[in-house]
Amino acid sequence: MMKDTGSGVVIYIDIIGSRKIKSKTDMELHVSTMRDFMGKNGEYGVFDIWKGLDEYMIISPDWAFAIRAVLKVQEILHPYGQRFVLTTIGNVDFSKPIHEMDDKAFVLLSDGMTKLKKTGLYVDIITTGKDLLLDSQNVILNALIMIKNSFTANQMEVYRMYKTGISQKEIAAQINKSQQYVSDTLNRIKFENLNTLEDKLNLIIHGINE
Repeated sequence: MMKDTGSGVVIYIDIIGSRKIKSKTDMELHVSTMRDFMGKNGEYGVFDIWKGLDEYMIISPDWAFAIRAVLKVQEILHPYGQRFVLTTIGNVDFSKPIHEMDDKAFVLLSDGMTKLKKTGLYVDIITTGKDLLLDSQNVILNALIMIKNSFTANQMEVYRMYKTGISQKEIAAQINKSQQYVSDTLNRIKFENLNTLEDKLNLIIHGINE
């Protein structure tokens, strides 16, 4: 769990094309799932709705948890696409609601999101200096999110379950499909390639936190 005060990495999340959301109830369910997950896994950070139902913020204790939070948020909010802007935040009181915090990082995030929308990319990591490791994270995260945004609901379900270590046979039983269907789905989404990208991301995270 995070301390009451400290520094960390703040993540600004914006839903892509939120005006096209047809079911507010469905969106609320996704957000509720995300809130429940963050509540049970507080090490990922402090989650809060920022501006309405389509903009959120998470403050994570370090870069490792911040990157994991980005990947987890994308999985939970799918099929709604998202953009993410990340930067470090100074000494803040984590017990306060995020909208009551006062830090210059929030201005950077807002400006960063405006620029991100113009580029068509999905992630921007804002740093005060040149950091090649964080730049590498940026590239890999954009690639991962772009690929997974194209998943169908069924593909994302199979991906999430297999990623947690559930066998193909068990997944097939849970989703009432054949094991061949699960295998074909994993091959179609190139699960092994995605897993390799995430492994590289973890290696970079380890280098940053050393």
